[in-house]
Amino acid sequence: MSDEKIPDRIKAKLTIELDFAKEDQPLIGEVLQGILDNLGFSSEGNGSRTAQSHYSYKLESNLPKEPMTMERLFDLMDQAREPGEPTTAEQIAESMHPNYDEAVDWWESLSEGQKQWFIKKYPEVKLVTKAWDCLLYTS
Repeated sequence: MSDEKIPDRIKAKLTIELDFAKEDQPLIGEVLQGILDNLGFSSEGNGSRTAQSHYSYKLESNLPKEPMTMERLFDLMDQAREPGEPTTAEQIAESMHPNYDEAVDWWESLSEGQKQWFIKKYPEVKLVTKAWDCLLYTS
């Protein structure tokens, strides 16, 4: 969202309704964290943890609504990644690599020492398929 679309003052109200059976009440903290984690994707939702325990939530604000595009979804997902980790788009592209399964099998067959050697020798390589390509084209 660009700065010109953001109001001078943001007002918001989050309403959460919980109906949890006694035996499910230890799950409430996890449910609340899940709701907070999902607010970037959806301003309202509902669900259940067991047949006896249900929840719903709704966020109302004066912020302009934005459609959830693939670009926005990827941006939200990328905000949660650690520095140096591949972006969501890179991870999706990697999964479409023609030798993806073979590359994953190869990487998983390496010992920890071999993996550490490779990571040290090629610090810029963060994807298994890129490591696989390094192996093929430098051997």
